[in-house]
Amino acid sequence: MVSIEELLERVQQAETETGRQWILLELQMSQMPEALVSMLWAAAIPHFFDAQVLAALRPELADEAETLYESLQALTFVEEFPGHGHNIHELTREVLLSQLWQQNRTEFLSLSELAANYFFDKKTSPEEDVEFCYHEILGEEENQRGRLLDRAIDWWTYYQTDRIQFAIQVCSEHEAAGRLVSFGLGFLRHLRGLSKSREANYQDAEQLLKQAQEYFQSIAFKDWRYLTSLLRDLSSIKQDQGDAQAAIPICKQALKVSQEQLGENHLDTASSLNNLASLYWAMGRYEEAEPLHQRALKIREEQLGENHPDTATSLNNLASLYKDRGRYEEAEQLHQRALKIHEERLGENHPDTAISLNNLASLYKAMGRYEEAEPLQQRDLKICEERLGKNHPDTATSLNNLALLYKAMGRYEEVEPLYRRALKIREEQLGENHPDTANTLNNLASLYQDRGRYEEAEPLYQRALKIHEEQLGENHPDTATILNNLASLYHDCERYEEAISFLERWRKVKLQRRETQEQSFARRIHTLGKLYEKTQRFDDAASAYEDAISIIKRELGAKHPVVRVWSGELARLKKKITKQKQQKT
Repeated sequence: MVSIEELLERVQQAETETGRQWILLELQMSQMPEALVSMLWAAAIPHFFDAQVLAALRPELADEAETLYESLQALTFVEEFPGHGHNIHELTREVLLSQLWQQNRTEFLSLSELAANYFFDKKTSPEEDVEFCYHEILGEEENQRGRLLDRAIDWWTYYQTDRIQFAIQVCSEHEAAGRLVSFGLGFLRHLRGLSKSREANYQDAEQLLKQAQEYFQSIAFKDWRYLTSLLRDLSSIKQDQGDAQAAIPICKQALKVSQEQLGENHLDTASSLNNLASLYWAMGRYEEAEPLHQRALKIREEQLGENHPDTATSLNNLASLYKDRGRYEEAEQLHQRALKIHEERLGENHPDTAISLNNLASLYKAMGRYEEAEPLQQRDLKICEERLGKNHPDTATSLNNLALLYKAMGRYEEVEPLYRRALKIREEQLGENHPDTANTLNNLASLYQDRGRYEEAEPLYQRALKIHEEQLGENHPDTATILNNLASLYHDCERYEEAISFLERWRKVKLQRRETQEQSFARRIHTLGKLYEKTQRFDDAASAYEDAISIIKRELGAKHPVVRVWSGELARLKKKITKQKQQKT
């Protein structure tokens, strides 16, 4: 037995507090039964434990788990963990983990794998759900079963940002203790990037995802989805920052890896096809998007079946593309089929069913079939409120969509309270400076503008503009939208100089982004010409008219009525300019 003098000498010689704590703990453990010591090492692995957890970690002691659990509770450093049994005090647990990692890393990893398997199916509470991630990350570079990725995808898909942040917090313990290798370090940065993305901190998100990519370069992948999902997320971050051109090669790289490493008919290939198609769709490159969406749909139908929920997702994506191209009948058939699948396979009140309801309602709204759209949109909102919560960000989206429908129907009195509820949710859940908050501010301001409530609209537009400039940048498409809306507001208020200022800023963004060939651009430049003319800036007006006519002529043809009207306006203005010059001379 160690004497008090020897013990004190060892404690004094220890270089760290952890070392001193281990000396005292080791002495205490030397006086415990062997089975209790074995179970104590196991109990240190998870953040909390009960008899069932202990039995899973020490199957050879499963018959004694209840008794040993009671014995552990009698130890001074074991405390109650609300809702999940007990835990070892943080400092003592840190000492045990440090010693086990140094002395028997194989045992540490073996216990972690058993813990991951135990917690894998336990998703009810955030603590259990995240505990799986905490253990799985240690062995995943070697195992690469993909369970960790699938869990992160579920959290992201269903907006469980709190669980992503919780997972980052607990997995950072491994990072701080030096227990993560390249895979774990990369995956943790991927999670951090996703969290930053949800906060609309896109620059930090991009840097984190690029760091993850660097770590992944040294990994011999068995499950290539870890890389392809990272690439797809990186491309989405680029798109969120308004740089769609930079997103394309990253999307293509993800597709190339999916096809070459997993196969042309693999489900991950379908995901990569879908992302590239969605990018083209957002850029208005419909001809390139359609065959990609069709390929993704075909893969999912063949691999999963025609009535699988993921097949329904592809149906919805292709239908939305058809809607934007004015192919309403084709879109309706696909949206209805997707809704039927979701209702039958997931249930009438599932959040994915709500997405299909919203998509079909959006189509009917575009077709002017408001009476059919309303009950679908109301069902969508009801599901979100009941299944996700009245203050969930997706509920805010449903409120916003119902408000847009009522606005199109002219039911203005019902629109405002919906927008205000959506704004309150987004401010509370996402933050006052989140781009989604800015979008709701923009929608509410647009409502006030339409109703002639200009003084109320202006500060909302200005606040939305400030958010977009700070969070997304001055050259982002969403920033350009607010600039255009403010110009429209000042035009309605007959504050022409201010309208010109914002429309010029809008034009500058469009020119920098090389988005100047659409009819919508030509029409706004024509409006700018009108404003120049109203403020006696005739040369600027003539130049704006010429630019607008040049674009619209390419789009519609030289004989189109709009071209003729605008050309007539330009001719009239040039005569006026000539007459003024003659009068001066």
